[in-house]
Amino acid sequence: MPACHNFIPLLAGVFAVIGSAQAQSHIHTPDAPPEEEKSFWLHFSGQLRERATYLSAIEYDAESEDAGWFWTQRARITADAEAASWLRARASVVSALQEGGEITPIERNDLDLQEGFIEFGPENSYLRFGRQEIRLGSQRLVAVRDGTNVRRTWDGARARFKAGAWDLDAFALRLVDVDIGGVFNDGRNEGRELAGFYATGPAPLGEVDLYYLYAEFDARETIEGIAIERRHSLGARVFGDSGRWFWDWEAIYQFGEQGANDVSAWTIAANTGYRFEGARWSPEIMLSTNIASGDSDPGDGTLETFNALYPRGSYFSENALLGPGNFFNIHPYLRARPRDDLLVFIDANFFWRLETADGVYGPPGNLVRAPLGSDARFVDVSVSVGAEWEATENIFLSLLYTHSEPQRFIQETGPDNPVDFAEFTVAFSF
Repeated sequence: MPACHNFIPLLAGVFAVIGSAQAQSHIHTPDAPPEEEKSFWLHFSGQLRERATYLSAIEYDAESEDAGWFWTQRARITADAEAASWLRARASVVSALQEGGEITPIERNDLDLQEGFIEFGPENSYLRFGRQEIRLGSQRLVAVRDGTNVRRTWDGARARFKAGAWDLDAFALRLVDVDIGGVFNDGRNEGRELAGFYATGPAPLGEVDLYYLYAEFDARETIEGIAIERRHSLGARVFGDSGRWFWDWEAIYQFGEQGANDVSAWTIAANTGYRFEGARWSPEIMLSTNIASGDSDPGDGTLETFNALYPRGSYFSENALLGPGNFFNIHPYLRARPRDDLLVFIDANFFWRLETADGVYGPPGNLVRAPLGSDARFVDVSVSVGAEWEATENIFLSLLYTHSEPQRFIQETGPDNPVDFAEFTVAFSF
């Protein structure tokens, strides 16, 4: 692993220098000095994450040359500064390396700027300009995608402010185009725009999110073909808890155009859970039921397939195989804490196509399998088990396993090998 050998000593040296600088200088952390004494502070933080991943098949194909083990390493160093109560800045660099598997921009980025922005205004009402990460609400539509080795980042402007009991968020961003080779060479992705408004406030059942998003894709593949897509999303989300119950429900409608086609799509997601407070291991159960539209009649001038835009990668299971387009599913899970620092879980996901004229899609919206004349709806059953251990304040370990068993639709339309996914992660933060 030549890349690993070159970068680990370098990163270890960088961590050592920063640790020495913090020990020898009078750098204040954000909450260290009394408010009346604080005029300027500079705070360093970072993370080194090592991960080993195994995939027995790629998109149900065990013969894929990219199947098998691969290793990733992500090292990130961040500097946060405040010059005044109304002026803050952040600079963050990241190195994301990979050995084995398919080398892609979501797993490798040798060395580049992850965040670099300046903020004006108080911490709860500010204007931000520059490169930045963003996540919205449940992360069903906009997420940082932490499961992959390379997190999403954007160039642009963002404004957050309060209006009474409401938190308001407005932004105009362009996705950063990751260049996997070289250093500090990522550029703006001219065909990936995201803009919108997001508001969070009180509701009878906890809190409510109301939002509008505009997303532009320079080339997106659907059952209607590859074309430029401009999509508008109107959404509402209600979430909260009462006693032992908790919930997260969301509905979205989309319109716009893809090439010569009009867009008309929708989704509904309902997650409802129950906590056994006071019971041994503090277990909680949840049932997630979800549905998203597909294209019922390709070629009729209307694209009806839902687009999840920029969601979290592990949408249905830890193995990020299927995404939320043209589907309905049932997803129960059980979580428990044998100790305060240890979380264990098991879940199952049953996945069907909604429209037989449309195919199935991956988390980034790519067409994984075309319908190819099959009238089958049942796509996949996946079972996941895992554990997450906060060994110390700075060390985190996790172990995950997922088995995905293809069903009739996959069996009728191409390679249909079961997919075994395993992942072991060690992360050190400072």
